[in-house]
Amino acid sequence: MAGGVTWDGTFHRDTARYPAGGQLFWSVYLKPGTAPGSGNGYWLNFGQGWSHLHNDDPAQMLSGAAPRLFYDAHTAQWKLIIEATMFVTYETVLVWSGVKSGGNAPSGTYTRVAGCVPTDALTVEAAQ
Repeated sequence: MAGGVTWDGTFHRDTARYPAGGQLFWSVYLKPGTAPGSGNGYWLNFGQGWSHLHNDDPAQMLSGAAPRLFYDAHTAQWKLIIEATMFVTYETVLVWSGVKSGGNAPSGTYTRVAGCVPTDALTVEAAQ
């Protein structure tokens, strides 16, 4: 797969670059030092697929393939969403999504609600 950098599995919060997300929103694209362009962190390579930030613009975080982790106050759940970009059509597709109920932090086990069947749960750990 040409282009992109390999995703290291981390999510980051940056309210200066993406204030709309607030304090309870993390994304892979908010890693310190990321910038527009295929080699600068806005294009991520998953080995068999990739995702990229729509128009390399953090303000459009939810309109392109954007792996993200956030708290949904309406459902009182943490949500983990991993999306990718189709290679030929550039369509955004859901790879995996899951939820975790309660808690003050996003760390914990997320149960799959949609996406790839082989993985029923994913665990998010806090940075050391």
